[in-house]
Amino acid sequence: MKDQITIWVLVFFIMGVMAASVVAQDWAIKADYTESCSCNPACPCLFGSPSTLGYCEGNNLIEIKEGHYGDVRLDGISVVTAFSLGKWLKLYVSENATDEQAKAAVELLKLEQTFGFIYSGQSEILSQEKAPVSIEKTSTNVKFSVPASMVEIEMMKGWEGKPIKIQNLAVPFMRDHTQYKSVTTSHKSKDKEFKHSGTNGLTARIEASGKI
Repeated sequence: MKDQITIWVLVFFIMGVMAASVVAQDWAIKADYTESCSCNPACPCLFGSPSTLGYCEGNNLIEIKEGHYGDVRLDGISVVTAFSLGKWLKLYVSENATDEQAKAAVELLKLEQTFGFIYSGQSEILSQEKAPVSIEKTSTNVKFSVPASMVEIEMMKGWEGKPIKIQNLAVPFMRDHTQYKSVTTSHKSKDKEFKHSGTNGLTARIEASGKI
């Protein structure tokens, strides 16, 4: 009887260790973020105010420089999103990603500590696919595109021609915010379409880590 009890104790101990090891998997991300939306600069949604037009739609780009979700490495993976904030998302993961990386990248972006402001909550993911992602950057302009979306933004200059910065916003990925203005932001897919110019643009960086 004692031997049976000992065996069951060991079984439950091993099961507990295995469960803890799954829970204890971690995640991390270092990424550059670029966005353009339909709001006037700077986007009032980031301050908890109503959007300029009564809705906020646009595109964003997340370039993961270093990162992982559990055991899945995500270095060099980019994700472009077409969105209507709080309503719908269409996701385009860079075509160099494996299926496992594409799935892990989206799960990483859903986390509250990363991009959950956009990727979770009330927004419905309408589609997710791999696509070629084109990115061009200069000291004052950023362009990025996938076949269904295209964005070009130009930096807005402040005092003495220096970049305009907004610091310490409550949104995790906006704590290093440089203000831009859109030349154009557009999307055209089978069931969704928009185009805006002269509207909000921004770049930011994110560095975060935690446990799954």
